[in-house]
Amino acid sequence: MTDNPVPPGATREGILQMATDAIRGTLMERLQLEWVDIGLERVVARLPVDGNTQVYGQLHGGATAALCETIGSIGTAVAVGLEKRVAGIQLSVNHLRAVDGGMITATGTPLRVGRSVAVWTMRVEDDDGNLVASGTLTVAIREP
Repeated sequence: MTDNPVPPGATREGILQMATDAIRGTLMERLQLEWVDIGLERVVARLPVDGNTQVYGQLHGGATAALCETIGSIGTAVAVGLEKRVAGIQLSVNHLRAVDGGMITATGTPLRVGRSVAVWTMRVEDDDGNLVASGTLTVAIREP
């Protein structure tokens, strides 16, 4: 995915490693999040459905929500600089289709990244490219 620029002075591999290190010991590691691409115009990550289901054996909406919030937060941190603090302050996820196996892949794109607030939209798809969920995250940006 070469059409997704990274911040000046950074490498794609460096950003992916930073994001992988950042989720160690967190919920996202427990959910088995895998980073696919991280840049200024798009963040892509995936989760296995297996192990992230509700009692009916289908993907848990909370896993989808956690994936969406993580994508928007990491994308904002990369865009504004890792020295700043970012935190999701409003998340909306529409669950559109049940999934009972395989992987889900979420692609987040920024609608706007300002000085104090960013807004991201996420599209979550199953292995066949079917839209599973869509989300919007508002992120607060603060000085350290």
